[in-house]
Amino acid sequence: MFTNLKEYKMHIKRLTIWGISLLLLSLISLNIFAQTGSERVLTPGETIQGVIDEANAAQVYTFTAQAGDVISLSIESDIALTLLVTNAQGVNIAQARVQDEITGINDLAIPVAGVYFVTVFPINDTSGTFSLTYQNISSNTPEDTPVATTAAPPTTTITADTFTTSQVFLPSGMEVSLRWNTNDDLNLQVRDPNGGTLFWGSRTTAEGGSFGLDVNGLCEVINTPPNVETASWAGGSLPTGSYEILVYHRQACEEAVPVSFTIDVSVNGVALDPILGSIQAPVGDEATVFLASFTLREDGSAVIGRSGPYTDTRVLPISTQEILETPATPLTLGTPVQGVITNEQYFQTFTFSGQAGQNVTVSMRNERGNLDTLLLVLDSAGNIVADNDDIEPAVNTNSAATFRIPATDTFTIFASRYGKDVGGTEGVFTIEISGSELPEQIINRNLPSGDIEVTLVWNGTADLQLLVRDPFGNSVFDDTRRVASGGELVETGNINCVQSLNQPPVYYIYWPPNTLRIGAYEVEVWYQSDCGIPGPVDFQIYIVVSGQLIFTDTVSIDFNERYLTSFSIDQNNVASPSDAGIIQIAGGSVTLPYQQELASAISISGGDVFTGSITPSNKFDIYVFEGQIGDVVTIQMDATSQTLDTLLYLIDPSGAEIAFNDDAGDSTNSAITNLTLTQNGQYIILATHFGTIYGGTTGGYNLSLRIDR
Repeated sequence: MFTNLKEYKMHIKRLTIWGISLLLLSLISLNIFAQTGSERVLTPGETIQGVIDEANAAQVYTFTAQAGDVISLSIESDIALTLLVTNAQGVNIAQARVQDEITGINDLAIPVAGVYFVTVFPINDTSGTFSLTYQNISSNTPEDTPVATTAAPPTTTITADTFTTSQVFLPSGMEVSLRWNTNDDLNLQVRDPNGGTLFWGSRTTAEGGSFGLDVNGLCEVINTPPNVETASWAGGSLPTGSYEILVYHRQACEEAVPVSFTIDVSVNGVALDPILGSIQAPVGDEATVFLASFTLREDGSAVIGRSGPYTDTRVLPISTQEILETPATPLTLGTPVQGVITNEQYFQTFTFSGQAGQNVTVSMRNERGNLDTLLLVLDSAGNIVADNDDIEPAVNTNSAATFRIPATDTFTIFASRYGKDVGGTEGVFTIEISGSELPEQIINRNLPSGDIEVTLVWNGTADLQLLVRDPFGNSVFDDTRRVASGGELVETGNINCVQSLNQPPVYYIYWPPNTLRIGAYEVEVWYQSDCGIPGPVDFQIYIVVSGQLIFTDTVSIDFNERYLTSFSIDQNNVASPSDAGIIQIAGGSVTLPYQQELASAISISGGDVFTGSITPSNKFDIYVFEGQIGDVVTIQMDATSQTLDTLLYLIDPSGAEIAFNDDAGDSTNSAITNLTLTQNGQYIILATHFGTIYGGTTGGYNLSLRIDR
């Protein structure tokens, strides 16, 4: 901040090195620039008086003009001055040294509609007064558009192709404050158009936003009313678009009664109409929510949007009949379509045809903007058959609903946003329907639908077991029928050789809606008993993720054999299947193509400890050591992270597999202990995971070698 004219003048000289266009950015830090108001807005034909002295090193004014306008700025002064015109981004549009016969800037054509800044500062270290007159000689509009508390909505329909966000320069920034007068824990949250959010748990954003005090947090320290929480943005370039305001009633610190509050919004120093509201006390641990919004436009004007209490996902602001009668876009399986949600259009409708028993997933994801999606699916009678707000609350605010179609019908998708009509997020979204084609023998079982569905089907009396291991290393099977991640065993086929009442026998493990997690899932089929009728069994396995059949296989398996496959869910909730096949523990080294990688094997000696990792793209590591006849070796492989289920093989100098270990003791770590070598030469250690090339567990490990001679 410049405290006197001399300091300011020295700063101007330094700026000259970098270019005069940087001047405005420096002036933002001046006191006089922070004190913007109506007296600093130039009006055509009016003259403004200004002062340059030690307390006022420069003066800054604004005007609004349209593209093609021709304007003039004239100054009368007893001192020599510099006159500078810049746009909202600080780019120099025109400048003039006002002295002698030069009295200002004449006939300046405005290139782009918007707010412009006029800066007046002295050429020499002098003080004085001046008169500044602004003229709009050729105006494309009858008058400038001021910042207003109300404004008419745009008349142009916004589409997915035309929806954009931009920036506008606000020298005084913005502020949103929440005021209430009770001893309750209310919280303020504001989401900006680019997806940044300000609240007690996110105190800064990339757009220059900052959050103040968390008042009455958890009712631990009670403030003396009135209470105020504030989100603010420093002066500068800020994103245009819709800012969503959320008020949470987290905890009633005294009596559980409704709380009245006021939301104040200030844009560039101009107050918008206050938002008055009341919010109910929380129910149990669930906070109640009130929503509001305001829109910042490209010309710097702002308008308050709709507001009201949050309602449950299935509570609609209009009747289902109105939704069904809204013109809709037809969808087909597997073909994504884009749409847009704005404050003027808070929902769109889409239709699709479904067959009874078909398993489908309707997904809606934000592509551009700050849109927090929400969707519902209605049948032709207006009944809600599926809904979803967040795929994973507080983590993934996109939406996906997986369900089995109850009856052949035409369905309508209500694609909207959190808060629906009173919400404040906007953006372009992609909506898509995916589905699986399962055999009737599965569809007719009316099994529950979910985010992940793994189905095993076979004919006969044999007892086959299905096991699915989740990304956290927990397995769902007949001994553990439910795990913390949500996986659940529903159908158990011919378990313990007790024939299934429904034929053919089916094993079914699924994860209910909203339980999809990122990571690798391993699927195992074990032929554990022939139930007195020997012979191979043919089975079919189906893996469905988010309503889409990602993997199916038909396999012939013999008694006590194990079949293994895996699939991974990435950060975009896209599923990728892996290889599959019958595995073997003893002799399993033949499934690993290690010979072609021997040249890059790691040399290890007795007493060494190495670290490594098994990943979907690195199924095994190779170590080599020199052994002698009579050496007694111990090899230990211990998992150190994630879900890794280790497996060790030892190959002798002739290429024969002489030892292996899957599980050492009660753990899933591996150890080959006290093995006496019978040959001299190079031995090969293969460090891998259960299932070798078909395995799905991953993670880090430590490998150690001890040689006793």
